[in-house]
Amino acid sequence: MSGRFAATTARLPRSGNTALAAGALVQAAIGAEFVLAGLSKLVDAEFGTQFKAFVQGSPGAKSGPLAGLMQSLVVPNSSLMAEIARWTELLGGVILVLAAVEVLRRRLAAPVGAQHVYEPLVALCSSVAAFALGAMSLSIYLIEGAPIPRVNPGFAFTSPVTIELFLVPLAFCIAWLEFARYRALR
Repeated sequence: MSGRFAATTARLPRSGNTALAAGALVQAAIGAEFVLAGLSKLVDAEFGTQFKAFVQGSPGAKSGPLAGLMQSLVVPNSSLMAEIARWTELLGGVILVLAAVEVLRRRLAAPVGAQHVYEPLVALCSSVAAFALGAMSLSIYLIEGAPIPRVNPGFAFTSPVTIELFLVPLAFCIAWLEFARYRALR
């Protein structure tokens, strides 16, 4: 009986189901956000100078959990750190978009949706990229000295949660999802 059931059931990829496809859509949107942010930094001829001024002038770089790191490592090496930020956003975003397309591809029937040997590596790279982008978004939020989201009449026509803070849990969830996909595909 189980053989007959298996013969009539379409094969679902081990990497997930409809929930994974929905996660891939969120991942593509976040990836696109970081691609655009990275490209914006790439075309800004003064980004290195602006990055140093941003870090030096930010409240979280003067006091707070990252102040020591900002003053001892980031400010003295601001040109290098600006390049790392630029390329982390751009490459991380591209990886998230490509991995999302790969997840969506697997939802299709064979031969387009056929399993390939490279899939675990794509999932692992996507997990690392999402984690790095989430950590970077969290550090930007902390450097800005932004407050904990709360109810405030000043937010009646704006969002009480800045995009940097909003991206943190989403990016970490994508990292977790992609790491689980990596483990399932190995």
